[in-house]
Amino acid sequence: MKIKVLGSGCATCKKLYQSVQSVVEKNNFEVDIEYSTDIDEIVKLGAMSSPVLAIDNEVIVSGKVPTEKEIETYILEKINL
Repeated sequence: MKIKVLGSGCATCKKLYQSVQSVVEKNNFEVDIEYSTDIDEIVKLGAMSSPVLAIDNEVIVSGKVPTEKEIETYILEKINL
């Protein structure tokens, strides 16, 4: 599983990235995490606002920072598919 956090490099985007890292570490999830400021990639995913949380190239959340519990739920849902 690959998790991407995409954004402009703003504080909100960095907070989302840190939250994802925290959730992954706490739960020992075996996933790759990537942080990108590539606007072309955001557009390619079809996201209209940042930050963007994408799992396996599917936009899960854009335009807000979900709670760590929400992030954990999103990851677990993808693992259990």
